Amino acid sequence: MKKNSILVAFVLLPIASCSNHPPIPNYYKTLPAEVAQNPALAKALDTKQVDVDLLEWAIFYETNIRRQRLGLLPLRYENRLRQGSRAHSQEMEELKYFAHVSPVKENASVKKRFMNAGIKNGLGGENIAIHPVKKKQQIVFRLSSTAALSRYAWRNQGAPYTYREFAEDLLSRWLTSVPHRRNILSRGFRFLGVGVAPAVYGGTDVFYITQNFSSTNY
Repeated sequence: MKKNSILVAFVLLPIASCSNHPPIPNYYKTLPAEVAQNPALAKALDTKQVDVDLLEWAIFYETNIRRQRLGLLPLRYENRLRQGSRAHSQEMEELKYFAHVSPVKENASVKKRFMNAGIKNGLGGENIAIHPVKKKQQIVFRLSSTAALSRYAWRNQGAPYTYREFAEDLLSRWLTSVPHRRNILSRGFRFLGVGVAPAVYGGTDVFYITQNFSSTNY
């Protein structure tokens, strides 16, 4: 049994104050087909020198590719959702937790984080993950005296993902999980923001990833 990433999904919640206007990354202002030809997408990922905007865009783009393959409309970019997603990924990394429930009171729930981002109405959902930078990075150690599984450990062997490969593998793993798949392929959601944060988890380089989905942008 192998596990290559850690995934958690929060599915469908009613969302109900302040709005802000962070700058929109240039990748989202350009036609997707043009950004998809960017040679930087074929570069190896490095948490110490990463174009965070490009990695977030790659995950956003791959999400829509998977939707369109099944005849679903693509999700529209929402800058406030991206800002909220990145803030949650950064907070999880900084405070060393991995959950939809935050230890920070004002960010405690997914609903509160949507409200803080300025999305006041409709339905929302959240996917989170911790995903390694290199391929085939987790192995199972067994106790020498028994066949029982003892623990998982990261291993820093294998080639790094490219930006494109990272997004493709992450979406493939999310889509094997029912709650994540439900969010990604929901007909009720219209908007998406993706936020990542580089980190070290279990001694290896990873990214914390958050996807925020909503049915409205107001």
